[in-house]
Formats: sequence, C-alpha cells, structure tokens
Amino acid sequence: MPPKATTPADRRTGFWNRERETMSAGARERYQGDWLAALMEHAWANAPGVRRRLQNAGLAPKSFRSSEDLARLPVIRKSAMPELQKADPPFGGFCTVPVAKLRKIFMSPGPIFEPMGPEISGFHAETGLFAGGFRPGDIVVNTFAYALTPAAHELDESLNLIGCAVVPTGVGQTEIQVNVAKSVGATGYVGTPSFLMTILAKAREMGVGRLPFQVAQVGAEPFTEAMRRELHEEHGVMARQGFGTADTGMLAYECAEASGMHLLEDAITQVCDPTTGEPLPNGQIGELVATVNNRTYPMIRFSSGDLTVITDEPCSCGRTSARMLGWRGRADEVTKVRGIFVHPRQVDEIVARVKGVERSQVVVGREGHNDTLTLRVQLAPGVDGAAASSTLEAAIRDVMKLRGTVAVVGAGTIPDGAKKVSDERKWD
Repeated sequence: MPPKATTPADRRTGFWNRERETMSAGARERYQGDWLAALMEHAWANAPGVRRRLQNAGLAPKSFRSSEDLARLPVIRKSAMPELQKADPPFGGFCTVPVAKLRKIFMSPGPIFEPMGPEISGFHAETGLFAGGFRPGDIVVNTFAYALTPAAHELDESLNLIGCAVVPTGVGQTEIQVNVAKSVGATGYVGTPSFLMTILAKAREMGVGRLPFQVAQVGAEPFTEAMRRELHEEHGVMARQGFGTADTGMLAYECAEASGMHLLEDAITQVCDPTTGEPLPNGQIGELVATVNNRTYPMIRFSSGDLTVITDEPCSCGRTSARMLGWRGRADEVTKVRGIFVHPRQVDEIVARVKGVERSQVVVGREGHNDTLTLRVQLAPGVDGAAASSTLEAAIRDVMKLRGTVAVVGAGTIPDGAKKVSDERKWD
C-alpha cells in the first residue's frame, strides 16, 4: 500500500522541545521552581524595583521556592508602570542590566519602556511558532510594527532561531504587502488577524491569485473561529494564535489542534481574583497574572489586565501543559485596539487639546474583521464642531498612535459615570 499523501498541515505538526513540552506535572513544577528561585535571587541583587516590592511585602528571595509561594506577593499591574517608571527611569528599577549593555529599548503606549537584554530568546516565542506550524525554510512576512514596540523584533529573533527567513514589511501598504509576498514566495505570516484578512482581500482585488501563505501566527487582538475557518477554507492558511505582552513576552500558544493556548514552561501563569490577587481554581474566569523567566526584565506577578480561563484537561497533541481558553475581556478600562493598548488617561490627554469639551468617551467597535475607534464628545455651546473634530482626530493619531473618528453628540448621550473606554465589540 502506498504511503498516505501528506498535506502542508501534516508537515506542520510536532514539537520544538518534546522533553519540555511533554513533562509531567511534577517535573514541570520542579523545573519552574528551580528557575523561580534563581530568578528571585538574581532580581533581588540587580533590580532595585523588584527588591523594593519584596521588602514592602516583608519577603525575601528565600521566600520563593515554588509557584505556590508567588501568591504572597501582591500583583503589579501594567497600568501602574508609567508612574513607576517616571519615579525610577527608565524601567522603574525592574531591569537587571545596565542600559548601555542592552541590545534595544522599546516604548509602548503609556508610555512604558521595555528592555531587550543580551540573552537570546527572552521573548520565548519559538516554541509557540513551531507548534503553530512554522518550519526551517519558511519565508515569513512580519507585519507587526517595527517602530518602538517590541513584538516585531522579538518574533524576528524567534523565527530566525527556527530557521525561517523574515521579510520585515511592518504595518500598512497592503498593495506592497501583496507584491512582496508573491515575489518572494512567502509561506508564512505574523501579525494581527484583521490585517491578514485585509492583505488577502487586497490580493483578490488586485487579481493576482492566491498568495503562497501556508501558515500564520496571529495575535494582539481577538481571533474568531469564523476568521480561522475562512483562512483555512478559502485561502489554504493554517492560522494559529499566540498570547503575550510587550512586558512578559509570549505566555501561551495554540498547537495544531487549536483547542486552547498551551502555557509556556518559562512562564508561571496564574488566573487570579482581580480584587484580591489570590489564584483561582482552574475553570474560573479571572485576571491573568504571569511571572516570566527573563533575567534581564524579570516581571514577577505581573498583570496586563486581561481576563481568561485555564484548563488542565489533556490535549490530544500530546503536550501536557495547561491551556488558556481564549481572551475573556479586561479587568480594567484599558483595552487593545488593532494590537495597541488604549488607556483612559489618553482620552483626557486628547480632549485637553480642545477647549469646551464637556464629556468624552472612546467607543471601540467592530466592522467586519476590523476594529473601529470613535471618540464621542459633548461640546459646550458655541464650540465649532468641525474644527474641534479635526483637532481631535489629529490628537488621536498623535497620542494613541491609531486612526479614529470623532462623533459630536448631544447632551445626555454620554451618561454620568460612563467608562472612558467602552469596548462594544462582539465576538463569535
């Protein structure tokens, strides 16, 4: 009998590090306990911000020998980082490496600075990329932004470690994206799912035929099952998602089974009560809190404000780690739009540029596969609405680094106590 024919998806299954990805629960706890103990000693000695946190909680490095010990340390939230970094620039005292010895310094909206240290693979993305189908020899279009934020640079490094060639296209310029992908025979894509859909729609509009993409790793915004089906059935793309932040690197990733995102062994990821910070049992929705094995920037009990659920039910792929069952919203008003965090205080900064704004609110919506951002403003009598809208739209681009529209609304439209950022997107 002849061997069964393989498809591109068949060739894109397997393990980056089988021994680590299939370790027993006990072996995983020992592995994480070992690196946690070493990390705490290192951070205490070299990161004054970490040392202050431990001292304020009455703790020391010897207090941490297992993941369970982490619950003794209060959670630190991403929303607190701008003020902490202002007090102890540039990294809030959380970086263990002198600034002059860093490879790169990034800045995310907030602003929040993040260091890229001398070690290779501090972002820990290669495990997830490999699980999601990337293989040596793939030519990958990287459409994340290369200016200031870390995702594109860190993913480049992980793709190179796998043996992929990277085309650093960055964001925008969809016609150029199509032409580049066709010209170089790009087999892979990394970026937001909505931008991948936009590129494929542009290729159809240009009449160039199917693009050569076979595999995609998407992130920075929700990825719906409808989008996954369309990519597979209409475009032949095996698309998987990963979850991470600029501060922590990759935390979770989908395998070929696409039944939740496996948690990385080099991060201790907990779901916690948003009010108390206490870890919750698996199966309950809570705030995602992570401690990452990064010796340059040891984020310990760090929360980006995202809500999720974790399950420890086995996955048929053979990996033994627990899995994160998707993104379930935010624990605060900070939300992510087209891969960029939007903060309530940015709304105040924007409207401060126009006199006569009585009330304001950003509304995040969804049209097709794309996020929309609308700034609703209630203006005082006599304020020129057209002039105010023009100034505010420019301020959105300047402050949030996003394009948005302005809607002038009547009195009472924005109620008392309304959230500064209202996320009204619906996901299937």
